Amino acid sequence: MHQTVNTLRARCKAILGYLITGMAFGFVFATAEYLARLDSSDPQAYVPLLIRAMAVGVLLIFSAVVFEYSFRRRFVRKRFWYLVLVRAFFYTLMISVWLGLVNGVWLVISRGFNFGVSVLNYYTHGAYFTNLPTIFLAILLLLGLYQINNLHRKGELLNYILGKYHEPREISRLFCFVDLKNSTTIAERLGHLQFGLFLKDYYADITDAIRQTQAEIYQYVGDEVILSWPMPTGLQDNNVIRCFFLMQALMDDLREKYVKKYGFYPQFKAGAHGGPIVVTWVGELKKEILYLGDVVNTTARIQEDCKRLGKDFLISEDVLQQLHLPGDIRAEFVEETAPRGKEKRVRLYSLSLV
Repeated sequence: MHQTVNTLRARCKAILGYLITGMAFGFVFATAEYLARLDSSDPQAYVPLLIRAMAVGVLLIFSAVVFEYSFRRRFVRKRFWYLVLVRAFFYTLMISVWLGLVNGVWLVISRGFNFGVSVLNYYTHGAYFTNLPTIFLAILLLLGLYQINNLHRKGELLNYILGKYHEPREISRLFCFVDLKNSTTIAERLGHLQFGLFLKDYYADITDAIRQTQAEIYQYVGDEVILSWPMPTGLQDNNVIRCFFLMQALMDDLREKYVKKYGFYPQFKAGAHGGPIVVTWVGELKKEILYLGDVVNTTARIQEDCKRLGKDFLISEDVLQQLHLPGDIRAEFVEETAPRGKEKRVRLYSLSLV
């Protein structure tokens, strides 16, 4: 129940975020166009322009979200050029449709024009045919940059540009190592190529859980994914544990699809821990942000202990004490252990749904 409430809250926050983003885009566009036309032969009244631009911005953002959600599975295995061109075409179409409709409605309300005639005049105006290729090329460039940015971790490219973490710094982060169960058996049964497709689908299908809980993907290590959060973000709304159970729920919903396609479905075990770590850029031929410290190593050991202890999800007491567990999640003390090579002992708890 609490898990559902958290999910609904996350979706409401997302909708509010889309609304604010659309209005912000509209504000920027309206202000730019107003200033550009200020000394021209066709000046615009700012407030009407702002209202129309914000309406288009909001409609466009929600249309883009619906489009991405509806076609997300079709985009999983597509090439770079396909992703960019298809998205650019549909986004340009969306902009074109909403601009025409909003301006048509505005002319009906403000001047009493016929709606059909107003929309037709907009689409047959010379400025429309001039602006359309410009919009398409601009979107094409932005989407290309976005796809390239996806080759890096969230915020990594911006951090590099801003010079952040070029010198080692100590910060606090939470980590969750999620490892696929029985991966060796699955790989042997499926063969390497089919197992690669299995992993590709699996990583794509858990994306919603990662996105909802604001997790950052630190690394993919074969059949293991390492998730990370800034400490406040990971603790907020129990994101660090909610992510695991959302991933489980997604896999349960898709179990039949995986079994039908591969004969197996993804099951996984996870370990969570957090605390102070050192972060810095490393490498010359290949730049990468690296997290260093006992916290990362200890989290890896906790995840490894899942198999030995027969548990799906283990978390350290240090992190557990900072969370406010909902009523549908039970924490059970398992053991106090000293990870290999470490002197400090860690108290481990198993988390499960009631």
